[in-house]
Amino acid sequence: MTAETDLPPPGPGQTVPPTASLARDVRAAALARRKRIAVSMLAVAAVVFGIGTWLRITHPHWGFDLLVAMAEAAMVGGLADWFAVVALFRHPMGQRWIPHTAIIPNKKVALGRALANFISDHFLESGEVLRRVEEFNPGQRLAVALANPVHADRIGVFVVSVAPHLLQLMDSERLHRFLLGLVREQLQRADVADLGSQLLEVMTQDRRHQALLDSVLRDLGDVLSNEDTQHMIAGKISPQLWSVLRLTRLDDAVAEKLAAKIIAGVSDLISDMAEDPSHELRLRFDDYVDAFIDRLRTDPSLQQKVSALRDRVLDDPALARYLRQSWAQVLDWVRDDLQRNDSAIAGKVSDASRAVGEKLASDPAVQAWLNQWVLDTLGPLIEKYRGNIRDFIVERVERWDTRELVRELELSVGSDLQYIRYNGTAIGALIGGLLYATVRLIEWIA
Repeated sequence: MTAETDLPPPGPGQTVPPTASLARDVRAAALARRKRIAVSMLAVAAVVFGIGTWLRITHPHWGFDLLVAMAEAAMVGGLADWFAVVALFRHPMGQRWIPHTAIIPNKKVALGRALANFISDHFLESGEVLRRVEEFNPGQRLAVALANPVHADRIGVFVVSVAPHLLQLMDSERLHRFLLGLVREQLQRADVADLGSQLLEVMTQDRRHQALLDSVLRDLGDVLSNEDTQHMIAGKISPQLWSVLRLTRLDDAVAEKLAAKIIAGVSDLISDMAEDPSHELRLRFDDYVDAFIDRLRTDPSLQQKVSALRDRVLDDPALARYLRQSWAQVLDWVRDDLQRNDSAIAGKVSDASRAVGEKLASDPAVQAWLNQWVLDTLGPLIEKYRGNIRDFIVERVERWDTRELVRELELSVGSDLQYIRYNGTAIGALIGGLLYATVRLIEWIA
């Protein structure tokens, strides 16, 4: 039997694919041919028995006696084995009163459970599976496969071949509407004020926000210390000061100097805050942040304002258009790149595959870690799902139509079982001849 004929039987409601149908026809033809051979051997034995009996009566001779004995034993052996083979699948000659026949149909459930237990206990036993996985050495094999330029290029080609289908899916207007509606619905349900308070609390834990304040103060101090910036700000402030100083009869020069002094004072204040972690204004900033976090959690008016702001943002059509246009631009770039022979994406994927493979191949420790991770992951999964696989096999066998199951099993093993009939007929003839010779020997000795 070839691999082409070793196909599983279809389940209830399943259609048989053309290749499976052809394989079933081949197996059915082989079974019919071998059945004809077995019947022919039995018929030859019967003919020999009849002719030999007639010759033994009309021309008595020990040779005819031997021939009849061998033919008789051949028929008994052939018929007995025919009965045994048929009894596996159905009642011989349709006689249901004969005990222990149609074994497979009557024991279908028990056979399914036995098969499930055998597979579960011997093929899915966790120790055996993990031992095979350990021998397989997935870490090393993965490294070799990824480092191989041929395999790396194939991964790149695979990405290029699959990407258009993914792009078509991601560019679907229906998908966009679905995702946008889902995101809007989830965000509208979310308590943005509470989430914001939690986020700010994490960001400000152990005064981590002071690092951000340090950066802002340093940058602001550098800007204010620049002479061009000071002149620009003074030019904006001095006209306002001049309108006040005009009442005291002071000129523009005094206003410019006063503006410069104000800017210098602000710059010094910012520098002091940047250098002193315990500066009073820093501490006030901490208090303000803590108070704001507390308000986000407890102040209904602030929470309402935050929710209203969230709803305005989500309901603004401009946001949806912006996101849609941005996403379309990204997809267009990816699509154009994938159509090129020198696709940057495919090249990057191939290069990344080789780089990962080479790095993994040169690091036995990481390979060992990866192997152990696979073993640690598979072990619990095998134990968890082995029972489910056993139950699936039992349930699957129970749902099979009994006649169809018997037919498929007979097509699968029936051809080989016919050799039992061949052997029964041939061996029966030999044993018949041996018994006849033994009897004649005893008679001669006696």
